[in-house]
Amino acid sequence: MLRIVYRLPFLWMALLLLVLIQATTCQAAMVSVELVWKLGQAGWVQIEVEKGDYQLVLNDTAVKFSTGSSLQVGWGGWTPVVRINHGDFQVFNGLELKVYELKPGSLRVKTPEDKEVVYRGGLQLNWQEGHWRIINLVDSEDYLKGVVPIEMSNEWARSGTEALKAQAVAARTYLMKHSESGKKMITDSPDIDQAYAGRNVEGEASAAVEATRGEILVDAQTRQPIDALYSSHSGGYTEDANNVWGNPDIHNVSQPDPYSQGVGGPVDHWRFIVSAPLLGSTFGLGPVRNIELDKFPSGRVKSVSMEDGFGNIETVKGRTFVKAFYPFGQPIRAEAFLGNFFEAQIISPKWDSYGETGLAVFLSSLGDRGITQGYQAEQGPLLSKILSTSLGTSLDSQPFGVFIFKGRGWGHGVGMSQWGAYHMAQLGYNYQDILDFYYSNALISKGS
Repeated sequence: MLRIVYRLPFLWMALLLLVLIQATTCQAAMVSVELVWKLGQAGWVQIEVEKGDYQLVLNDTAVKFSTGSSLQVGWGGWTPVVRINHGDFQVFNGLELKVYELKPGSLRVKTPEDKEVVYRGGLQLNWQEGHWRIINLVDSEDYLKGVVPIEMSNEWARSGTEALKAQAVAARTYLMKHSESGKKMITDSPDIDQAYAGRNVEGEASAAVEATRGEILVDAQTRQPIDALYSSHSGGYTEDANNVWGNPDIHNVSQPDPYSQGVGGPVDHWRFIVSAPLLGSTFGLGPVRNIELDKFPSGRVKSVSMEDGFGNIETVKGRTFVKAFYPFGQPIRAEAFLGNFFEAQIISPKWDSYGETGLAVFLSSLGDRGITQGYQAEQGPLLSKILSTSLGTSLDSQPFGVFIFKGRGWGHGVGMSQWGAYHMAQLGYNYQDILDFYYSNALISKGS
């Protein structure tokens, strides 16, 4: 009995120590984020220690890298070079160099093109095919603090804190699912994975990350992480994942979304105008005279069939059609083509003069391009002179009419609508309610 009495406390202490180690490991889960959004294809980069203590490992040599230290990496000819603390440049012969974090701090990364981002954690740099590949090695929760405010907004904390919490859980789930699929690295690109902008964007949204620390969405039966997909604005109806990526998913199904109606400014309702000749030439046709839309049950366009005046027909997928006119790299506004949730209308030549109607308002929004090139004092702006909403008007008229596309929403529409979540939060719903509405057959669980 005495032997048992003495061993029990030791056993409990060992178990407690194991739990603490596991908990610490969970909190310190590291994420490898390839920086392609802001720093992709970088030829020259300067890294400065903003605060904290780091160690620079270069060609098997470790160098102390504390607050105020700097590192420049570039190339001479096709040879990579490095420079430490404003010393002499030296040829880099290794495969990679790393800046390890010893004491929590931040690193400021600059490029000659005036791009500047601050990151927590450490960095790994590899010279590949004439440019530096840069990877941020960061704690998973710190990573989320650079995701949530740029996927949504720190300003939403004023009246939409619960939406930020829902976004934190969805983003954390996305990361967990990504990791479990065997992918060791995630990118900072919103076009590939989740938008991530490091410490630059940290703010009020960090509280939502902390309030939901470790929480993820899991399947109600298997308790495995789900694909917690999301987009900016559903347009009033979410989309089935199968209709976007061809993979059925019981957690991301199509349903009416009343919370995304009447919110979101320009992404709630948008309009795009394009001339029949320009529309045709974009897809290898003559001036288009007729359009037919094949739609999914949600109302999103599955495919677009165009016929020109010569009887030629071209059919393209809805997403392909959108990409032809999407305002890549431009500010989002109501006069733009933002998604495949739209209707099409043709304005024939006989309705050429619109006078002071909505078209005049559209042309006025173009500024000098619309007024000086498309406006005639006697009868108002002419439809025949429109090229497109993005290109403005021309000096020459065309007799083939124009097409007006009126749409709703922004993004693929699968899963959570960020604007819908914000509206739900404003109406008093908590983040559990928001996640329950947008994801089917799913539960919130504390991740391990």
